[in-house]
Amino acid sequence: MSKMMMTTLAFCCLALVACGGQTQSSEMSGETLAELIQKFDEDAKVQSNGVQFTLNERELFMVFDAKADRMRIITPIAQAGLANEEVLTRMLQANYDAVLDVRYAMGNNIIWATFIHPLSSLTQEDFLSGVAQAVTAAETFGTSYTSGAMVFGGGDSNAIHKDLLEKLEKATKDKEI
Repeated sequence: MSKMMMTTLAFCCLALVACGGQTQSSEMSGETLAELIQKFDEDAKVQSNGVQFTLNERELFMVFDAKADRMRIITPIAQAGLANEEVLTRMLQANYDAVLDVRYAMGNNIIWATFIHPLSSLTQEDFLSGVAQAVTAAETFGTSYTSGAMVFGGGDSNAIHKDLLEKLEKATKDKEI
């Protein structure tokens, strides 16, 4: 298991412990989410319909709209103009099979990792998983393009990961570590 995945898993476990281990919520609200975020980032900046916070030195934003029953977590990755066709193709492939509940997206000329969920059915477990997946997807952008969990078997990413692993094994086969 990679260090990044271990960090993500540790975050989820610590956050669940800090929140009393609850995984279900009968009434998740933006205010409840803000309180949850402040449990793992005391410096989070709460605004009227969202929270700006940091995890693994990465800036994230949680915004919500109770009337629309939506919540999203977003984190900026790069300027969209810097992405060539190959990068855009990998983003779309990863959206299909490797970033799970998170998606790569573009808005305001920025590439984002984004997790979107209805507020009414959101649990603490879903929320914390979404935060961890968004951070991991942003951190692996340009390399493995993954949210840190498993990869859907019907897509292109498994072959790309396999090819990368074979190249790494070949490159390190004759070299001592």
